[in-house]
Order: sequence, then C-alpha cells, then structure tokens
Amino acid sequence: MIILGALAGCSPTVPDESLATSAPVVGTTAGGCEFAATRKAFDPEHPQNTALSYVKLANTGTTDCEVSGFPDVALLDANGNVVGDPAVERTTVPARTLTVKPKQAAYVTLKVAGQNLYQDCPLLGAATLRIRLPQSSEDIHVDVADLNICDGATSRWLVYNLAASPDNPLS
Repeated sequence: MIILGALAGCSPTVPDESLATSAPVVGTTAGGCEFAATRKAFDPEHPQNTALSYVKLANTGTTDCEVSGFPDVALLDANGNVVGDPAVERTTVPARTLTVKPKQAAYVTLKVAGQNLYQDCPLLGAATLRIRLPQSSEDIHVDVADLNICDGATSRWLVYNLAASPDNPLS
C-alpha cells in the first residue's frame, strides 16, 4: 500500500540524484503545467522493499505553477487497472500552496510496505503509480514495477502532502 502524508519529526536523508529508480515521464500536464516525474528511494540500498520514496515533479514548462494539497494516487497493474486499496493521506501536516517555477520541482512522499518486513505477503503486482494533482484532472504516471508492494490486508500505504523539498514535508 502507499500512504500519502507528511512525516512529522522525520528528516530522511536525500540520496544523490543519480540514484533514480524510475525513468522520468516527460510532458505530463497538470492544470496547464508540464511536469517530468521521477521516483527516488530514501534508502537506495533497498529501494524495492518497505521504504519511503518520493516522486520529484519537475516543472518542464515555461510558466509558474501553483500546486497544493494531497494528490490522488493509485497503483495500477500492467493493463492500467487500479490494484490494492487507496493510499491513506498523512494529514498530520497541513497542506500548503507551492509555486513551482520553471525548472524547479514539488515533491510527493510515499511509504509502501514490502516483503522485507512481510516475507509471505501477497504482492499487488503494481506496474505504475498514477498521480493526479488536486489542481488537475491529468494523470502523471511513474514506473513502480521494481517494487515488491504488499497487499492492503498486510499493510497500508501512505501519501504525504505536496512539499517544496523531498526531505521536509513541512516545507
């Protein structure tokens, strides 16, 4: 499962940008803005297991974009069908409005539970993470086929609010 939310009191270390675990998806629009999405693991030694990861949403357009709140996220199978339960919003940190200038980024932090903690859990078989920003009906897709994500009966997943920095959901 994936959980959306903010981590109060946590300050994960951000890995080197060269440790991307999924290729960027370029040219995705949201509310008239264009974003390239790239997923990174906070623990690059074990990116396929239970871990916090984030999706960097880089503004590839030429205008400023305002984003805020909790994105609607879902895990999709190879055919584009939703698998698993919806992500739980981590609402302990209030949403903020961010202005994302061209070539800058907003970040979505995610937490999934994998087989490193639950060795016998049934896997969801998710191929893609779909992100839909509150300001848009456009979908942004990120490859997650390398993740061993457990089903909802084993553990929930979380999503955090949009933030200006991957290591500080309060930003």
